[in-house]
Amino acid sequence: MNKAKELLNELQNLDMDIQSRIDEINELEAGLLSSPKWKTDKVQGGQARQVDDVYTQLIVMKEAIEQDTNEVINRKLELGRLINKLKNPKHRAVLRMTYINKGTADSVCYDLKMSRTTYYRLKNEAVSALEEVI
Repeated sequence: MNKAKELLNELQNLDMDIQSRIDEINELEAGLLSSPKWKTDKVQGGQARQVDDVYTQLIVMKEAIEQDTNEVINRKLELGRLINKLKNPKHRAVLRMTYINKGTADSVCYDLKMSRTTYYRLKNEAVSALEEVI
């Protein structure tokens, strides 16, 4: 697989990655809100774990996930900017609608008022043009 197709496939899957990270942050925040029911762990011979320690760990974890999420979002923006470098506006539109907006061939054809043959021709041309940009 050429580099352009690899980047486009990565771009198409980034939303799923971003959403999973957002879900993880939401779960952590829900845990922070419901955590007053936690008690200090008292294990015989073990070290007591304070509620404040748990809060601190959750907050640190949330910040790390937020930082990772920002990096993934920046990667998506970077890949979108590569598409913006294409000279032909139809190439840009086809790639954006297919890989960023996740449109089907039929929906892109309908929106751009073109046949499926034209869509696939433009898509192949756009991938080739993107390969040259990379």
